[in-house]
Amino acid sequence: MEQDLHTLLTSVRDDAPPPRLSVDDITAAGRHLVRRRRRLTLLSSVGGGAVTAIAAVTAVLMLTGAPRALTPAVDPSGLASPAKPVPTAFAEAAAFSTTYQGYKAGPYQVDDPDVVTNAYQQSTIVTVPRAEPTPSESAEAADPVQSAAPGVPAKAKGVPAGGLLVVYRPGAFAPALFEKGGEKVQLRDGGAGLLAYAGSMNAPTTPGDRAFIGRASLVPALAWQYTGDAWAAIYWSAWENVPDREHLLAIADGLVPSVPRQFPVAFQSATVPRGYQLLSVSYGGDVFTGDEVVSAARLTAKPPALPIYQPYIFEDLPVLTLAAGRTDAGPKLAGRLDCEGQIRCTKVADTGTTYVYAEAGNTKLTAPLTQMTLGIKLEGDLGDSGSWPPAAKVFAN
Repeated sequence: MEQDLHTLLTSVRDDAPPPRLSVDDITAAGRHLVRRRRRLTLLSSVGGGAVTAIAAVTAVLMLTGAPRALTPAVDPSGLASPAKPVPTAFAEAAAFSTTYQGYKAGPYQVDDPDVVTNAYQQSTIVTVPRAEPTPSESAEAADPVQSAAPGVPAKAKGVPAGGLLVVYRPGAFAPALFEKGGEKVQLRDGGAGLLAYAGSMNAPTTPGDRAFIGRASLVPALAWQYTGDAWAAIYWSAWENVPDREHLLAIADGLVPSVPRQFPVAFQSATVPRGYQLLSVSYGGDVFTGDEVVSAARLTAKPPALPIYQPYIFEDLPVLTLAAGRTDAGPKLAGRLDCEGQIRCTKVADTGTTYVYAEAGNTKLTAPLTQMTLGIKLEGDLGDSGSWPPAAKVFAN
């Protein structure tokens, strides 16, 4: 039986067809299968680890409560802050802050506030020049008595044209000059105003009448309540140049609120006399030193009582003036200090291109003015008011 089985197997082997795969093929296939099984095992391990990690994170979140914010890839402090929304109504702001920006009203441009006091903020009003002069404007250059534009008053020879917008703080202004004989007018928003004088009206003729109305260099034109107990007023440089009613009302209607901003000053003062407090700060247009003034502050030991009926006449007040500006003194005069007793002192900075200034004015100053001048140090870039510190902080009591 065993012999028959052996014979059968031998016969089958000898008559079988050649194999489809060689030994080498079978070996290669076996190696491929081993590598495939290893990959499957690795993926299974990774998948299991990921599931385990997710489960662990979920457990931590459940134990700690609300998920914590992830650390951003970019530091948010380096990103630009969103712009503050423009207010729709005037709100009371801290002293020595501005609450409006410059704007155009017909042929006039109201500049940004350039003087801020404890009672008001002030802007210059100028006539907007045209890109190309009209024939009438060309004639005006030869004859300044003619008008520059319809509704704009004639310019008297030798008299500067322009005015001031003065925006008083709440409770700081009494409109006595406008109430005496002033005409009640209505503004675009329905508010009421008092028109004291416009270009089409007859100017006071006697010196007494003009003196009663206000100081000779500042003509009261229009006053109105821009909010609550707060007034604004337009003053002009000369009776001959006051705009007509339409343009005065357009200037008043153009006043709108902006985000409050503390007014800056370009220097620090190491020696402020005891008892003196900040009265005003400006970009220097109201201070005259013989050189260009860029930043100025006035301090006083006796601030005027409020309310007031017109802007301050600083020459009549006991104020200490500190200022900084540019000069063409040059390197040879760098560091030089010049004083006129206890009246005024000027010190040229080390570069010879900037200077600091102190003036005692009508004050009864006992501290040496030289010491005060030497204590004035420039802050930031003199040409960039955005780099200056807030005046209220510099002169905080």
